[in-house]
Amino acid sequence: MAHFSIPSSETKTVSTNKALYEFLGNFANFKSILPEDRTENFSHDGNSCSFNIKGIAPLKIVFAEKVPYTKIKYNSEGLKRFDFFLEVNFKGSENEVGECKVELSGDMNPFILKMAEAPLKALVNSMNQNQAN
Repeated sequence: MAHFSIPSSETKTVSTNKALYEFLGNFANFKSILPEDRTENFSHDGNSCSFNIKGIAPLKIVFAEKVPYTKIKYNSEGLKRFDFFLEVNFKGSENEVGECKVELSGDMNPFILKMAEAPLKALVNSMNQNQAN
């Protein structure tokens, strides 16, 4: 397995860190930050969500860590090909408009990583742009 880390750029948000944290802390809202042209078959419950990334794999994610108004970390669950963490970090205080950054990291077969790296980078950047709006 090869370790990978795919960070987005930092993006100014239009919402306060508190509002964005609460939005991303609810899986019912997660679909709105996923790129429609790269994902399909979204479903969620209170503790997880699942969807397919076209051309890669079906994914299920759960909360791994939540630090109010600072960070939300999600973890993959039940994947055979790779494990990953998706982390959203917020800069600034809870009641101010701040900046956020999304980072995808984990371990994957090196051969699969070569094929998946570009679509995963596009996914991370798209998610970061969508959640900042």
